[in-house]
Amino acid sequence: MKIFLDCFPCFLRQALEASRISGADEKIQRDVLNCVMAELLEISKEKTPPQIGSMIHKTIREATGKSDPYREIKRHHNEQVLKMEENLSGLIDGSSSPLSDALKLAAAGNLIDMGPERKWNSMQDIFRDFTKKDTTHFDSMSFEKSLKKAGTLLYLGDNAGEIVLDKILIGILLRETSLDITYVVRGGPVINDAIMEDARFVGMTDIVRVIDTGVDFPGVVPEACSGEFLDYYHSADIILSKGQGNYESLSEEDKNIFFLLQTKCPVIADKIGCSVGDIVLKSQCIQMLAS
Repeated sequence: MKIFLDCFPCFLRQALEASRISGADEKIQRDVLNCVMAELLEISKEKTPPQIGSMIHKTIREATGKSDPYREIKRHHNEQVLKMEENLSGLIDGSSSPLSDALKLAAAGNLIDMGPERKWNSMQDIFRDFTKKDTTHFDSMSFEKSLKKAGTLLYLGDNAGEIVLDKILIGILLRETSLDITYVVRGGPVINDAIMEDARFVGMTDIVRVIDTGVDFPGVVPEACSGEFLDYYHSADIILSKGQGNYESLSEEDKNIFFLLQTKCPVIADKIGCSVGDIVLKSQCIQMLAS
């Protein structure tokens, strides 16, 4: 997905917010904004938002001297959701449709995202009544049908905190299928996206193979990723792609991808054909046929 004009204010807001989170003084904040504005003036319209996001956050890290400005926030989000893991797992286990509800839970948790403008106050708000969310754009039946034909699944993760919910979903998949599952994190710190440190902290590495993309993009840009990642990417029977950043970078890929996310901006909602705040599980194959 290429950038839209609506993306530019979001890039600047994100740059300012990240500078403040890093503890930068007002002068450095202004320097960051000036650098980002200069970069945006020269940016190619063919770039995807994750490619630009990587560039912006590299600028922030260099200007502030903080290699991972969101590290403490990520740790806090992981700890908060881990405290809820037992109760949430119990809800899923007691469901009449565990896999479908685990998918809904993982999609609801995609709101734990420090990239778009934040629209939540507490973790409890995020998970309240997640099973009752509108499922107009949530095609779990096609996903479950595709699973039956697959031997390998590549699960592209997104943010810290919500990685715990990915873990719950993967637990259900391991219990109900014989899939060989590989989970993917970012290759380096960017925004609050999950990296290998987060996967170890929440116990994801204890239940499934975890690899990283090899790069610090807040999405998956195949041409920039490591050879190891590409081996898994090209050989996977089915790909479950979590979050907006992965959707932005993979929405034009001709692969058996299912996008699992909660829409957080009008641009993404319009492209998918849903409303902001909807949970989405959408097949790339069906989407490409419809476009």
